[in-house]
Amino acid sequence: MDRIITRLGLADDDPKLLHDRRGTTFYKIDDIALKITSGLMAGREGEILRLLGTEWYRDHGWDEERSWLTLRWIDGTSLWTELERAHGGDDSAATREHVLTLAAGAGRELAKLHAAGWAHGDLQPDHVIREGDTTRIIDLACAQGPVDVPAYVHRGGLAHTTAPEIADLILGSEEHVTLTPEADVWALGASLWWAWTRTTPITYTDPAAGRMAQLKDIAAVQRAPSAVRPWPFAEFEDAVMACMATDPGDRPTAEQLAAALR
Repeated sequence: MDRIITRLGLADDDPKLLHDRRGTTFYKIDDIALKITSGLMAGREGEILRLLGTEWYRDHGWDEERSWLTLRWIDGTSLWTELERAHGGDDSAATREHVLTLAAGAGRELAKLHAAGWAHGDLQPDHVIREGDTTRIIDLACAQGPVDVPAYVHRGGLAHTTAPEIADLILGSEEHVTLTPEADVWALGASLWWAWTRTTPITYTDPAAGRMAQLKDIAAVQRAPSAVRPWPFAEFEDAVMACMATDPGDRPTAEQLAAALR
């Protein structure tokens, strides 16, 4: 039994280990989610969620070289799962409405984050969750904003949803990368595209070559052809492609994206 679970008084609530990989351990304990990380990231995320007044935040803290975060368990499904029916070829009116509602909801949540002065920095399909009629954006450990929180050197999130200009910054130096709302919009568009088509937003020269090679292809903006879409859906596809415009200034804001899809 992890001593943090005991320290928090949760040992008698049947902790269920859901994830233990790359220094992050995740438990479901009754209606609580507990994230433990080696280093500062769980505590950093807790600081951000507390500052934002996030409804599902409960508490966070530090344990020697580790940090922890407790949250209300979000009983929802990921963007990946939510778009499975659409990917499978269901182009019914109900499915089209569901896709547009989900994407608009994600845009609204991202717009709220941006309006508060924060950028997410690691949007991907698993970080967009549908809970009932509400779309939520989770996992803000990498977020940057107007308030000082525990510092670390950010070198980008998941490669597949990294905007070309961020990929270029990562490749160009070993320095900390500053996040932008425009890059978040690219990442949201890329997440929607990836979850809908099940193909990465960029056509990689060698898909097995690793992250840095993938970032080189992303920086070169070799976008996947639209022919991989499961079926024609112009309203959705046009919005997603707008999010992935090469020039950050040509992308809609998250608020504009949500309005366009409503």
